[in-house]
Amino acid sequence: MKNSEQPNDETLRDEIVQQLRGSLSRSRDMMQNEKLDTKTRERWTQLHTNTAQVLNAVLRDQQAKDWEKRLKELEKVGHLPRMISLGGVPRGVSESKQSGGNGS
Repeated sequence: MKNSEQPNDETLRDEIVQQLRGSLSRSRDMMQNEKLDTKTRERWTQLHTNTAQVLNAVLRDQQAKDWEKRLKELEKVGHLPRMISLGGVPRGVSESKQSGGNGS
């Protein structure tokens, strides 16, 4: 463990990412090994694909958490006002005004 102040979740995630990357490397070597029969190489290819999907999910979740944390920090210090408008109609403009206002 690199830093004793690091939260357990982050440390565990880092270890899992390292293990998955190692597994990807080994499975890539096995699926490219021409000494193995086709069926065995296919099984290694499937394992490689499944491992890559898990790694992508772990990394995507961490990225989303990092973005959420950073947005909260920016909002807290006032660098990012919380004025997000959803939908196609800008704030303060009614739908009738946007469509021409003639009611037809």
